[in-house]
Amino acid sequence: MCAKHEMVNEMVSRLNCGEHLSEVKMPGCLIGKTGIAQVATAIQSNPHVRYVDLSSNGLNEYGATQISQFLRVTNSLRSLSLDDNSIKTAGAEELSKAIETNSNLHILHLSCNRIEDAGCRMIALALRNNNSIHSLYLDNNNAGDEFGKDMGVTLTMNSTLRFLDLSDNDIKATGAMALAKALQNNSVVTSMNISRNNIANEGATEIARMLLTNTSLQQLRMSWNTINDGGAHELAKVLSENSTLRLFDIADNRVSSVGATELAKALRVNNSITALHLSGNGIAGPGAQEVAAALHVNKSLQELYLAWNCIVEHGAKALADALCENTTLTTLDMGANGIGKEGASHIARALTQNTTLKVLHLHGNVLKEEGPKQIAKALQTNKFLEFLDLDGNEIGVNNIKELAESVKINCSLQTLKLARNKINDIGAWELAEALKINRSLTKLDLTRNNVEETGATGLNDCLHINNTLRELHLSYNKIKETGAMSIAQAINVNTTLHTLLIADNDIPDAGAMKIAEALAANSTIHTLDLLGNTISKKVEELLDQIMRNTSAYVTIPTEFQVALCMGLHPRLGADPDCCIRILDESLVMMVIECSTVAAPRNFQF
Repeated sequence: MCAKHEMVNEMVSRLNCGEHLSEVKMPGCLIGKTGIAQVATAIQSNPHVRYVDLSSNGLNEYGATQISQFLRVTNSLRSLSLDDNSIKTAGAEELSKAIETNSNLHILHLSCNRIEDAGCRMIALALRNNNSIHSLYLDNNNAGDEFGKDMGVTLTMNSTLRFLDLSDNDIKATGAMALAKALQNNSVVTSMNISRNNIANEGATEIARMLLTNTSLQQLRMSWNTINDGGAHELAKVLSENSTLRLFDIADNRVSSVGATELAKALRVNNSITALHLSGNGIAGPGAQEVAAALHVNKSLQELYLAWNCIVEHGAKALADALCENTTLTTLDMGANGIGKEGASHIARALTQNTTLKVLHLHGNVLKEEGPKQIAKALQTNKFLEFLDLDGNEIGVNNIKELAESVKINCSLQTLKLARNKINDIGAWELAEALKINRSLTKLDLTRNNVEETGATGLNDCLHINNTLRELHLSYNKIKETGAMSIAQAINVNTTLHTLLIADNDIPDAGAMKIAEALAANSTIHTLDLLGNTISKKVEELLDQIMRNTSAYVTIPTEFQVALCMGLHPRLGADPDCCIRILDESLVMMVIECSTVAAPRNFQF
C-alpha cells in the first residue's frame, strides 16, 4: 500500500476512535474521489476537529460534494483549506449551498480550483446569507468582472468578512470599480488582495476614491496590475489624507521615477503606512532619491521594498544617508538593483550608524569583491541587524574570509543568506569555523555554492559544537556520499538543528542510509529535503517509515514561554514584585515541561 494512503487510513482510524484532534492536516495525500467520503465522514464524527487542510488531493467536484454535506451538519469546524483540488464550477456550487447554512466556519481556502467566474459568483451570493466566515481565499480561479460586481454587492450586505484574497483572477477595471464602490462605506473589511487582475489605471483610480472615505481597510495589495504613473498619482493624492491604511503594495507595476516622486510626497505627510511595496517598478535612481528624502521626515514606515528598480549607486547612497537619520525603518529590500561595490560601501557606512534596521536584502547586486568586504566590516560593529540576504553577489572564495570573521564577532545576526556565491569548500569551511564561535545565527543558506565533501566535513565539525543553528540549506551542491555521511554524524549528536535541506547533492543510497539511521535517533529535525538525489525505493521506504513512526520536538520560543509563565502564574505581569527569577520551583518545572511540543516530520525524497 502507498505510504500516503497508509497515512490517510491512520488519520481516519484516529478520528473514528474519537481521539482529541483539533487539527487534521493531510495536504497532498492522494485522497482522491475514492477516499474523500471516508475522510469526510470521519471528520464529521469527531467533535474536536477545528482545522482541516485537504489541499492538493485531487478531490474534484465529487470531493467538494462530500465536503459540502458534512459542512451542513458540523458545528465544530472553524477553518477549511481545499486549495488546488480542481473542484471547478460544479464543486463551488455545492460548497455555496453549505456556506449559506453553516454558521461556524471562519476561514475558507479555495485557491487554485478552476472555479471560473460562475462558481465564484455562487460563492459571493452565498456569503450574503453567511454570518461567520471572516477570511476568504478565492485567488487564482479565473473569476471575471461579473464576479467583481456580485462580490461588490455582497460586501454591502455581509457584516463579517474581514480578509479577502481575490488575486490572480481577471476582475479588470470594471470589477475593481464595483469592489471599490462597495468599500467606500464598508467598515468591516480590513485586508484585500486584488493583485494580478489587470485593473490598470482606471481601477486604481476608483480604489483611490474609495480610500478617501473608507475607515477600516488596513492592508491593500494591488501588485501586477499594469498601473503606471497616472494611477500612482491618484493613489498618492489619497495617501496624503488616508490615516487607516497600514500596508500598501503596488509592486510589479509600471511606476517610474515620476510616480515614485508623487508617492514620496505622500510619505512625507502620511503617518499610518508601516509597509510600502514598490519592488519591480522602474523608479530608478531619481525615484529612490525622492523616497529616501521622504525617509528623513517620515516617522511611521517600518518596511520598505524596492527590489528590481535599477536604483544603482546613486539611489543606494541616498537611502544610506536616510538610514543614518531614520529611526523607524526595520526592513529594507534593495535586491537586484545594480548598486555595485560603491553602493554597498554606502550601505555599509549606514550600518555603522543605524540602530533600528533588522532586515536587509541585498541579493543580486553584483557586489563582487569590495562590496562584501565593506558589509562584513560593518557587521563587526553593528549590533542590531538580524537578517542579511547576500544571495547571488559573486562573493567568491577570496572574499568570504572577511565575512566569516565578522560572523565570529557579530552577536545579533540570526539569518545569513549566501546562496549562489561560488564560495566552494573553502568558504563553507571558513563559515563552519565561524559558527563554532558564533552564538546568534539560527539560519545559514549555502544553496548552489559548489560545496563538496570537504565543506560538508567542516560543517559536520561545527555542528558538533554549535548549539544555536536551526536551519541549514545545502541544496544544489556536491556533497555526495562522503559529505552525506559527515552530515549524518552531525545529526547523531546535534540537538538544535530542525531543518536540513540537501536536495540535488549526488547523494547515493549509502549516504542516504546513514542519514536515515541518524534521523531514527534524532528528535529535533522535523524538515528534511533529499529530493533530486540518487536514492533507491528501499531507502525511500525506510525514510518514510522513520517520518511516520517518530516525532520531532520543537522548543517554544522564549517569548511564548514567558507568556506561558504569565498564564500559569496569575501574579506575573500584574504584580511588579513578581518576576520570573523569583517564581517557585514547581512553576519553573511546569514551564520547562511545556516548552517543547511534538511536531510532525516533513521529509521530501
